Amino acid sequence: MGFSRLAYGVLVPSMRASLGGGFALYGAIGGANMVGYLAGSLLTTRLARRPDRSRVNAIALATMCAAMAASGLVVEPIALGILRFVVGVASGIALALTLALAVERIPPARRGVAAAIVWGGGCAGIALVGAASGLAATSSGAWRAEWFAMGALGAVVAAIFAWLTGGAFAASEHRDDGGAIGLFARGRYRALAISYFFFGVGYIAVVTFLGAALEHAHGMQVGATWTVLGIAGIVGVAVWGPLVDRLRSGVPVALACACCAFGAALVTLGTPAAALAGAVAIGVSFIGIPAMVGALLQQREPSQRYPRAFASITVMLGIGQIIGPLVGGEIADRFGTADAVIAGASALGVAALSAAFYRRPTAETALADS
Repeated sequence: MGFSRLAYGVLVPSMRASLGGGFALYGAIGGANMVGYLAGSLLTTRLARRPDRSRVNAIALATMCAAMAASGLVVEPIALGILRFVVGVASGIALALTLALAVERIPPARRGVAAAIVWGGGCAGIALVGAASGLAATSSGAWRAEWFAMGALGAVVAAIFAWLTGGAFAASEHRDDGGAIGLFARGRYRALAISYFFFGVGYIAVVTFLGAALEHAHGMQVGATWTVLGIAGIVGVAVWGPLVDRLRSGVPVALACACCAFGAALVTLGTPAAALAGAVAIGVSFIGIPAMVGALLQQREPSQRYPRAFASITVMLGIGQIIGPLVGGEIADRFGTADAVIAGASALGVAALSAAFYRRPTAETALADS
């Protein structure tokens, strides 16, 4: 998932130099990925009811990896946009089902830590992308080789995960009362959902244009920036996971969003040293937020209802992720990449404020949820 969702940002400068086009175009291509992610999340609210969810997940992961590998063959931006849409659909399905398969056997009180371990893999993927980009920086076609390599390595890992989890749901026929779809209408997760929407707007604008902003303002290599983000993210999820287990509220999400916004501001307003500190702050915080949101739902929802609940709240993230690259691309072309990052930081500030209003369930609400 670290490859499929976040490698695009580090490869934008080299793909743009090879294929042509402006930042608005590549913002729109990023938006196509997020439209697909939204569509995949909507599909998952239905697919999650299937007893063979492990098989569905394996198909989604295989499709995602094939589309990543095919991205190395494109000769024009429109083809890249189509493939980013396919990657988005597949990853929207795979994310919720992968988390459910990986964490379902963990007691609710420890699911923050478990989700953090899962998302730590995404951070490792980001760091690998950055390191590979730095090693191959001298070749104009390096971005093609990176897509091939990410697709191949992703396929191997997906096959191992499918083998480990195959048949996990084969005997888990269950009654689905459709409660996940009505979660937000009843207000149970409304503050969290609003926060997740603004997080989607903000973080995708930041990570899409962060590398270009650092390269333009401070001469920092995009690959090095992503390596910093990935390594910092591994550290961050180790902190946020136990914290959300302890507090069981939106406060850790609010703190992480605020940290991400502060880091984005440092990147654009400070010296090279401040920009590096800002990149670390972004890396420490932004990967931990989906992990914490997933853990908060898993603390409250029964295992059979969790995939639909996570897919439902991810719809809000998906809408935000569509808006973020489009608005960010326009701002980058008109005013510069630094202003696009600042716009993302502003949305993250709103996300922090909203998340602070999500409270841990009382004994009465927990009983009602069950």
